[in-house]
Amino acid sequence: MKTRKLVLIIADVVLLAVCTIQLALSARDTTKYFTLKDKPDSLEFVTPMENFSVYKDGEEWFVSDKKYPASQSMVDSYIDAISNVRALDKVGNISSGNNAEKYELADGKTITVTAKLGDKVLRTITIGKTAVSSSQCYATIDGGKDIYLVSGGINDTLDTSIAAARTTIVLNLDSPDITNVAITDYASGKNWAVSRMGTGEDLAWNVSGAEEGYELDTGAAANWLNSFASLSTRDWYDDSEVLEGTKTVTAKITCAYKDITVEFFAIPKNNENDLQQYYGTCSETPYRFKVNESSVKQYLKSLDELSK
Repeated sequence: MKTRKLVLIIADVVLLAVCTIQLALSARDTTKYFTLKDKPDSLEFVTPMENFSVYKDGEEWFVSDKKYPASQSMVDSYIDAISNVRALDKVGNISSGNNAEKYELADGKTITVTAKLGDKVLRTITIGKTAVSSSQCYATIDGGKDIYLVSGGINDTLDTSIAAARTTIVLNLDSPDITNVAITDYASGKNWAVSRMGTGEDLAWNVSGAEEGYELDTGAAANWLNSFASLSTRDWYDDSEVLEGTKTVTAKITCAYKDITVEFFAIPKNNENDLQQYYGTCSETPYRFKVNESSVKQYLKSLDELSK
């Protein structure tokens, strides 16, 4: 047999083997994708702990009927999870045998999320038991009876709550627009303020409550004023929660000609070894919030720390 003919025969055999392997692999690929074309404007959550909605009103997202401002990053993660569902395999039917119990898809154990655009239901997913891999779970999709093994950590993303869906942002201001901060330090009994007006060479600074001869470090003062642009919380208190505390500091921030008041309160310690805890209030929100001690210390800086 000629060498050329032998080479062609070998090539045909190799090609046939490759095609056979590809066909076998494709035959075993049971992955199914559930993808939404439209973007929802509301999500309804039914969990063993609570039922609530996350919804868009105008350009903003809110949580529950109390209209708490939502975390945009959390909303984005919810929408991405429910819009791109990757089902690795169909493992059974919810109507068969004890599958509802086996995969924890019985009432009271599931997380059901319904995505809507207006009144139109785009997607419903009911999540049951977490699989061997923590990033996988068993679920039914769009009201179907088939049970799928779903990947991508959708169970962790959609296992959420009102508290988790709320924004952690208390203040998010444009720092150049802050022109004045006035501090009342209740422990020391001192009141003082730093203000700036103008820009560039026309920028002028003023200090009130300082002793005679005081010289302001304008660089330190600028950094300090700019630090009031953002304030976040670790968590929000429940509206009905009774809080006790001693008022520690009040800051009145003037930003874009609007006055904003922030106050922090020291919560009584159970014993002297406990770390000092604080809660805060802000005129920009009706909700009380937990605050880190580092944030309180930023508000309690003294004029001496801003001097030359």
